[in-house]
Parts: sequence; C-alpha cells; structure tokens
Amino acid sequence: MYMTDAASQLSAGLGRLRSYVRKRMRDPGGMEDVVQETLVRVIEQERRQVIEQPLAYAFRVADSVIMAGARKAARETELDEFELVCNLPLADEVLDYRQRLGRFEAALERLTPQRRTVFRMRHIDGKSRQDIAAEMNLSVEAVKKHLVRAMADLTLSLGDDWAPEAGAGTNHHG
Repeated sequence: MYMTDAASQLSAGLGRLRSYVRKRMRDPGGMEDVVQETLVRVIEQERRQVIEQPLAYAFRVADSVIMAGARKAARETELDEFELVCNLPLADEVLDYRQRLGRFEAALERLTPQRRTVFRMRHIDGKSRQDIAAEMNLSVEAVKKHLVRAMADLTLSLGDDWAPEAGAGTNHHG
C-alpha cells in the first residue's frame, strides 16, 4: 500500500501525537476521536499543499480539534460560552493562511517589476487605473493589460489558492 511522505511521518509519530492529545484533554476517552480527526485534516490538507513538517502541523491541528470540541461541548451543555469561546481563528487556520500568504507573496515577486507595481497600486493601494497611468507615465490601456496579465499569471501560479477578489497575479510575462 502506498503512503505519502506525510502519512509515513504521521504514522511514525502516532504515539507522540496520542500522548500530546491525551495530555491536553480533560476527558481522555475522546483522545482517539481527536487523533483520528487530526489525521484526516492533515491528510486532506496535504492533498492541497506540501506540508513540510506533518507531525508538527498535526500537533497544531490537534489543538484546533480539541478547542473545537470544547466549544461544541460548551454549547451543548449551555455553559457560559464567553468563558470558553474564542473568536480568534484556530491554529490550523492561521497556519494555512500564513502558508497561502507566503505562496501569494512569492508569486507576486515573480511578476515583472512594472506589472507588480501596477498590481500593487491597483489592488493594495486602491488607486484608479487613471491615477496609476499618470504616476507611471503609461496609457490606461497599458495599465489594463498589466492588470489582466498579472491576474492570469497569479491564477496560473496559485491555482486553487487564488481568490480573484483578493487580487493576486504571477509571473514571467513581460
């Protein structure tokens, strides 16, 4: 049976993951459920992107699963949710966001300097095409072409990570 590199590393570290989860749970009876949910999330995430340290990532995901379980239990027992609920993003959500941001920034750096500048002025600074054209001594049509090519490049580079409303673009077309 074929195992991915991440699955192999997770399998090798399964004992450590169980111990980690057991120490963090008030009710050790749910430990296996948390471990299973963690493994599923890590393996699903690995299908979308390379996880450089799957076991370390699994620990963070386990924390998120434990917190989500605590929140659910608090709602179900009608405890004061302000004591247990945190509106901050979960650790795996923060990690995922940071990894996607890193890929976006790398893709943005691969754009030609002029295209990257046009893209940033439009989508980060919020300037109009006319203002960009005036500042860069370009025609409005040239600005539009840079923006379209930047979006196409970023879409190719980022694939599923790309959210057009977030305004990203990628590389190599001058």
